[in-house]
Amino acid sequence: MASPPPETGRLTYTDEDVMACPRCGGSLGPHLNHVYVAARKEGGEFTNVHVDARTGEVDALFAMVAPVGSLGEGRRHRIALTGWCDSCQGEFAVIFTQHKGTTLVETIPINEGPIYRTGHPGGR
Repeated sequence: MASPPPETGRLTYTDEDVMACPRCGGSLGPHLNHVYVAARKEGGEFTNVHVDARTGEVDALFAMVAPVGSLGEGRRHRIALTGWCDSCQGEFAVIFTQHKGTTLVETIPINEGPIYRTGHPGGR
């Protein structure tokens, strides 16, 4: 049975288990280059960490936070993967938020800036 076609704005994948771009729905080109973790005990202060998946560099983000989507910060931790797409050149975050015994998943478009560095070629 074939999988439904990828939807934009959602984390989907093709029949070949290839991630589709959450911005354009294309399966040729999504790259995930950065990991952001906002760790905390329930209701506590966040400890923010960033890992550059290309270089392996790890740093604490004292003034920066992991991307937050429309679902909010949640009661516990949040993990965000940021990337970009060869096909549409769009940049995005896939966000997993732990909240009240569930893991919420959402995708959001992001803009390049000092917080969300996707590693897009061409100096972006």
